[in-house]
Amino acid sequence: MKKWIKVSVYSILGILIVGIIIFIGWSQFTYKPTEEALSLVEHNKDDGNLVFGQKESTTGIIFYQGAKVEVESYSYLGKELKNNGYFVVMPKLPLNLAVLGTNAADSIIEKYPDIQKWYVVGHSLGGSMISRYAFQNEQKVDGIIFLASYPADDFSTKSIPMLSIYGEVDGLATVEEIKSRENVMSKNTTMHMIKGGNHANFGMYGKQKGDNASLITPETQQDETIKVMLDWLKKQQ
Repeated sequence: MKKWIKVSVYSILGILIVGIIIFIGWSQFTYKPTEEALSLVEHNKDDGNLVFGQKESTTGIIFYQGAKVEVESYSYLGKELKNNGYFVVMPKLPLNLAVLGTNAADSIIEKYPDIQKWYVVGHSLGGSMISRYAFQNEQKVDGIIFLASYPADDFSTKSIPMLSIYGEVDGLATVEEIKSRENVMSKNTTMHMIKGGNHANFGMYGKQKGDNASLITPETQQDETIKVMLDWLKKQQ
């Protein structure tokens, strides 16, 4: 009997080890930023995070990347928000997975205590995970922006401002899926669909497996995203 238990324990440990190795190997195949995106981050790193703008700004924005997408891929969004007076921090999350760094926003908020308002933004899995942080730390967050994403928790009884931006031809977070999650959005939610937009064009990292071909360029999609975000942010002030 003892021998059987010993064999079972070793078998379970073996399966776990193999599973961990497979997971780590899978996580290493990331979506890398384009040269254009990389050109915007040369002098913008602080403690491993990407930072855009001045910490003296009154409003800060924390951005979580999509699953396995290297954070530099979103530098165009960071640059445009900076140009409009916002202070933006994009943390490098463990293995490029927001699910492993849900509370990364905590250290950022603590590091910049002079920021008066914090808004959190996330693409895909990053949006779901940063919304979970907001759900658990509502007093620290003034609003949530989803890019091709939706909440991981039920905000339907809450009034925290939310903005959901999604693409018409997104093959991963489809229009139908986004709309089916409207029932867990807060009472104060704005929805905006980008015509011709897909999933990957919220960043600059090329094509993404499972996504549909976009009918517009990444710059066009992100320019519209920025405009909608800026208009929404001004209304929150």
